[in-house]
Amino acid sequence: MIQNVIPIIGSQLNEYLKNSFGEMEDRVVVTSVGNNSGASSIEIDNKIMITLINVEEEKLIRNTGYNQFGGTNPSIYINLYVLFAANFPENNYREGLRFLSAVIYFFQGQHTFNPQNTPSLPSEVEKITVEIINLEFAVLSNIWSMLGGKYLPSIVYKFRMLNFNQYAMNEEIIPLLFSPE
Repeated sequence: MIQNVIPIIGSQLNEYLKNSFGEMEDRVVVTSVGNNSGASSIEIDNKIMITLINVEEEKLIRNTGYNQFGGTNPSIYINLYVLFAANFPENNYREGLRFLSAVIYFFQGQHTFNPQNTPSLPSEVEKITVEIINLEFAVLSNIWSMLGGKYLPSIVYKFRMLNFNQYAMNEEIIPLLFSPE
């Protein structure tokens, strides 16, 4: 599910940026900040990079116990911490800040994603809410060190309440495991 949700929201952000700035080229890419050697790819220059930096269980909504009638464990709810970074070279730094501002405007205008306003979401997604995460400088420094990249202007959002259950996983993975011959 994570591999679908982040690109779907990224695609909506990309369309927003294209419409806002009259762009023809895609400006959003879902990628890691650095490659295995820590260097960034030239193909992501002048782009907003989206990187998953953490996954956590939502503790406020927790179903405990085993469903005796259905024979399944209860669903768990997951939050994703997603980094949006403006990867614009020094000579285009102000343009990167403009695009990062547009990311903030996008999520300020649409902070809830559901099947009605985002029909391409996986069927098991009821609603995703998005909120800004404020990070202290030390935490931010640790994140960028962990990612193996140099600091870029960025913002972190928390995508709340992805519902994971065994049946959704089976439906999602079976087509990937078995290919028709």
